[in-house]
Amino acid sequence: MKLHNCLILFFIALFSSSCEKVIPVKLDEGTSQLTVDAFIDSDVKPQKIRLTTTGGYFDNVPNKYVTGAIVKITDNEGRIFNFSESATKGDYIWNPLITDTLVKIFNTYTLSVTTAGEHFQALSVAYPVPKIDSVTYLAKVASSGINKGKVEYTGSFYATDIVGMPNFYWVKSYNNNTFYDKPENLNLSQDGAFAGGGTDGLLFISPIREAIIPRENKIKMNDSITVNLYALTPETYNFLNELFSQTTNSGLFATPPSNVSTNIRNVNPNSTTKAIGWFNVGQIKTNGVRIK
Repeated sequence: MKLHNCLILFFIALFSSSCEKVIPVKLDEGTSQLTVDAFIDSDVKPQKIRLTTTGGYFDNVPNKYVTGAIVKITDNEGRIFNFSESATKGDYIWNPLITDTLVKIFNTYTLSVTTAGEHFQALSVAYPVPKIDSVTYLAKVASSGINKGKVEYTGSFYATDIVGMPNFYWVKSYNNNTFYDKPENLNLSQDGAFAGGGTDGLLFISPIREAIIPRENKIKMNDSITVNLYALTPETYNFLNELFSQTTNSGLFATPPSNVSTNIRNVNPNSTTKAIGWFNVGQIKTNGVRIK
């Protein structure tokens, strides 16, 4: 829908430079769709699923949130986790007991969302991650660039890939609990390396380990650096790579944008109402360090 609109605008701009007649064009905004953001981990903390709806191409406002939905996750053991609508509109929360966790390794989970008379589902298997042995940092004086003469910090973490099976990881890093959430900071790994690295059971390679502090970092003394190692299904790994390609697709040699995958399905095969977004359940391990 958005690509179609962009092409229309491009051709209007191209030809308007050579003619003066203004032709009004009515653009089809398409049908609003449910958007699901459901990344669940093994931390003993409230787990969140966010539901919104897509807006029009030219809408300069945040996506509308979904209220009144019925949201739950079940697993192959028959456990049921009901997510309740929170005070933050669009957020649905499951609150664990003191030592409870939703995630059991290798269990299969089903997400169920019912809203506006439609029922959506998604599946995920919970995979494990290795422990993070340590997080380290190194201080050095920049010899060039805009920070020349200033102290810069680089960081690394140390973990060993789980041997004997393909493993997919999302390395999420934080500065003082603020997530490095820019698309270019997405740090994904297969078996501790890049795709097809042949590194099963080995230490994570240095480009993955040392990407926890982005180049444009503003780390300073007494800051904390936290690293989360989060398990992904193979499908989630591919989805995040697609998302990265689309969000960083720019410049002279950019490729035409395309639709990103979704694992959210309408259970009614005859319904024309669709949904987008993603559901993943995975183990998570955490470690960190404070700059001193």
